[in-house]
Amino acid sequence: MINRRALLKTAALGAAQTVALPYLARDGFAQTAAHVLKLTMADTRNHPLYQVLLRFADNVKKKTNGAVEVQVYGTGELGSQLNILTGLQTGIIDLCAHTSGFIDTLFPQFQVMDLPFLFPDLASGERVLDGPVGKQLANLMPSKGIYALSYGYWGWRVTSTVDRKVPEPKDMKGLKIRVQPGPIFAATYRALGANPIAIDFSEIYLALSQRTIEAIETPIISLPAAKHYEVVKNINLTNHVYNAGVLMVSKRKFDSLPANLQASLREAATEMTPDWRKSMVEKTTETTAFLKQKGLSFVDVDRTAYRKATDGVYKEFRNIIGADLFDAVIKQVENA
Repeated sequence: MINRRALLKTAALGAAQTVALPYLARDGFAQTAAHVLKLTMADTRNHPLYQVLLRFADNVKKKTNGAVEVQVYGTGELGSQLNILTGLQTGIIDLCAHTSGFIDTLFPQFQVMDLPFLFPDLASGERVLDGPVGKQLANLMPSKGIYALSYGYWGWRVTSTVDRKVPEPKDMKGLKIRVQPGPIFAATYRALGANPIAIDFSEIYLALSQRTIEAIETPIISLPAAKHYEVVKNINLTNHVYNAGVLMVSKRKFDSLPANLQASLREAATEMTPDWRKSMVEKTTETTAFLKQKGLSFVDVDRTAYRKATDGVYKEFRNIIGADLFDAVIKQVENA
């Protein structure tokens, strides 16, 4: 039998431990986050970016002493590639890592990053995003309920086909190809004589299998993530778009957080940028080797001829993007 004195002592100890829990949590004990944020991305969990975002989530947790927990989801889990941006605006989705091709639909100025065959290398794309142009594009977003936190890289977009090789622009004629919803992507392939078709990412595999489409334009690293390499046989190295990625947060959600947690979230996002970019480069190299082992053909293309063939896209989108912004980017790339 427990006597009265022992019972009171046990109760007092339990109360003291309950009070101490928040402090014990900082030393490794379990702690319930005060803020749980849902983060989704424009690809499956098999995509290498998923691991980058998990590291970002860990960093956020560390910087906020466990006050913020970021839960990471793949495409289709919280909505389609297109409607997750709407969810971000309304606050249904808290964070999103997405490509410029979808951001173009909300902010036409962003299409300056998707001008075909514009950037000769990765460094030129990074300089544009890390400079005044990147700030200008980020400053557009709050008007539609979004904050840009950092710029990443999804991998050069290439043209993967079921059977056709397209080393020259003329080889594109009549090609049925799935494109992102940004208008500039459809315009680019129309200029090349192809037939651009917009369908959701989740429908690509079936569409390729049934020959509803004959080609896709995605980064190399996306092919294993959704098993598209099982259907396409040729990877034409068009490298037509640098393929910027943006980590974004719902303005409504972000503004509701205490100032110190906002600062921590921004810091973690900034620190994620080099990891994001480096990981995509490394994984592209690994994926290329994997796909070659699987028997896929890699086809070099005449980028100079392709750039010339898509010159009309530049003329069409200069005023849509904004002449000043358009000219500033062209000048920066040419003078690099």
